[in-house]
Amino acid sequence: MNQLPTLLGVVVGGVMSYGAGAMTGRSRWRRQQATRWDERLLQAYSDYGHAVKECANLYLRLAAGRNLTDHPAPLESTNGALEEAATAERRRSAMVEPMRLLADAGTANAVRALNRCLWHLEWLARGQMPGDTTTWTEAFSDYRSARAAFYDQARQGLGVAEMASPQEAPWPPSWRPVRPPSDP
Repeated sequence: MNQLPTLLGVVVGGVMSYGAGAMTGRSRWRRQQATRWDERLLQAYSDYGHAVKECANLYLRLAAGRNLTDHPAPLESTNGALEEAATAERRRSAMVEPMRLLADAGTANAVRALNRCLWHLEWLARGQMPGDTTTWTEAFSDYRSARAAFYDQARQGLGVAEMASPQEAPWPPSWRPVRPPSDP
């Protein structure tokens, strides 16, 4: 009988030790899983952002080829240039799929808005809808705002501390010479 309290103490201590170890292991596993998914999400956001920028740059150059904007390297709407833009669009579209699985609702909505802005630029750049320099400037401004909103949402979704966002510079930049309107 004298050994019963000692035996109970050993059993209780063993159960508590096992419980603490199990909780620590489970906590470690959860942290590892969260880190793993955050790394994949960060890569998905980065890949998508790069694909978006590639598309926007091609559309900007195509728009310059149609005299909708100035760009130092305008691109004529040849079959090769249009195929290059289509390839960039397919790449961007493929980059959306991982985010459909991993992104939070706010970031997913920002992606949808950014996609719509890119499509608007594409349609203007390809001549699939009527436009002029004013229409292009507004569409490009909308794109830049949507891109900034995507990055803000992505940082928030990843739990990155809020950063002081640099103010978007006006487009076109003030140092760029203004081209006089051409006569039709």
